[in-house]
Amino acid sequence: MFEAVIFDMDGTLTVLTLPLEAMRRDTKDIYIRRGLPPELLDPADGISSSTLKAKEYFLNNGMQSDEWDRLQSEVDEVLSKHESGAARGARAIEGALDVVKRIRQKGFKTAILTNNGREAVNLILGQLPLDPLFDIIQTRHESPSPKPYPEGLMHILERLNISANHALYVGDARIDGVAAKRAGIEFWGVTTGETKADVLKSAGASNVFDSLSELFAFLESYDVGQQC
Repeated sequence: MFEAVIFDMDGTLTVLTLPLEAMRRDTKDIYIRRGLPPELLDPADGISSSTLKAKEYFLNNGMQSDEWDRLQSEVDEVLSKHESGAARGARAIEGALDVVKRIRQKGFKTAILTNNGREAVNLILGQLPLDPLFDIIQTRHESPSPKPYPEGLMHILERLNISANHALYVGDARIDGVAAKRAGIEFWGVTTGETKADVLKSAGASNVFDSLSELFAFLESYDVGQQC
């Protein structure tokens, strides 16, 4: 039986407007300018996988941890500019916030875990009534490590005082599924972002839905079934 539903933000609750390709390109460009061999990066690498490869390369080739932290700050600044630009036009996916209200009315705790930075999320909170709908809204700046690392989800579980087997993570991207699997949390995917159903399945989604409304209808019957 689930006690908490944790949501991704972009593409799950809000319309995906992030310039993801530009963000991925700029991240790679920063690492390459600092000396990362371009051939180590694959065109399919996203921000997280590019960063993982860069960290391994640089730390194995003499970069000190404090220098790596400064490089990460440079990347974070570039990402935050992209995110803040997109956040100024934030819109909720049709019906998404109503679904969250209904989930809370059923007695579930709710939270957001996003890889967006705090600056962008605060801009979104100024435009959309998200605060009253969630017990926790956690950005990458409050997470020990960003998705696909599991620590962000584990930190939310600790704050909610919920065990992993009583939580559900809902997201629209492969990294959401990977983070959930590593944290031992069930993952349900939605195709309201940039990722297709088969990719979400391959990332570990036990169920995939075309909307949060469909997910809620299934959640009601699923959770009742878990109690029987």
